[in-house]
Formats: sequence, C-alpha cells, structure tokens
Amino acid sequence: MRAAHALDLASDPLHVRIVGADAPTLGPGDFRRLFAGRSLSRVRRERIERSTRALALVGERVVGLAAYERVAGELRVFELACEPTLCFSAHDIIRHLLDAIELACIAGGGRRLVLQPSAVVATGPLEWLGYRLVSDACVGGWLEKRFA
Repeated sequence: MRAAHALDLASDPLHVRIVGADAPTLGPGDFRRLFAGRSLSRVRRERIERSTRALALVGERVVGLAAYERVAGELRVFELACEPTLCFSAHDIIRHLLDAIELACIAGGGRRLVLQPSAVVATGPLEWLGYRLVSDACVGGWLEKRFA
C-alpha cells in the first residue's frame, strides 16, 4: 500500500494554497512530518494554527508550510517547514511557498517580506532566491526581500 501512495505522490503536481486561521488545522501527524527533528511546542503549534498559512500540497498531502502575519505593511514569516518527496526537493517546496507569500505581500500593498530567525534553517538557498541577511546587534538577524 505504501508503494502505491508513493506513486500517487510522484504523479501529482505541487501546488500552494493560502489559508486563514479559520481553515481546518493540520493533524498531529502533519506537524510531526513537517517539523521532523525540530522542537515544536504547543505554543508554537497554536500560533501556527491562529495564523495565515501557505500550504504546499502534493495531491492532498501537505508537504510544506509557511506561517506568517501582516505587520505594518510587511509580511513576517515566523515558521517555515517542509517534507521533501520523491519528486520535489526541500528547495522546490520552499521556493513555491515563498513565491505564493511574495505574491500575497505585493497584492496586499506590502513592500517587504521578512523571514524571522525561527523560520530559517539555512540562509544560502534563501539568498539565491533574492533574500538578504540583515543583522541588528540588539535583536539578532533576519532575512528580508524588498519590493519596489
């Protein structure tokens, strides 16, 4: 049965859906898969559930999640997680999620998209997507992308 499920995932395209806090929450299994090897407290999980989310899906299986909030004319991504599949790498999934959030940012009149430290595992691949590292001695650092 698992082999058939893997074949189904291999034939489905990757698509992204933006959902609000009123959308059904992810199940515990989804959170475990997406945040495998990372600590996800109840407080963090509840914050994700109360936020706007971009979900990357292959068929109906959630393979990526980006949780964000709109603050003062910008979007701030505070969680970013994915589960690579047979056909889609982590880079592919993250790129699709960020493309959708960038579009939401611009469509909403936002001029900047911020990736908070809790959302960033590695900066290199994100810098290739046009994000730049910003350091602040008081609060640490983050990645951002500005829109003209």
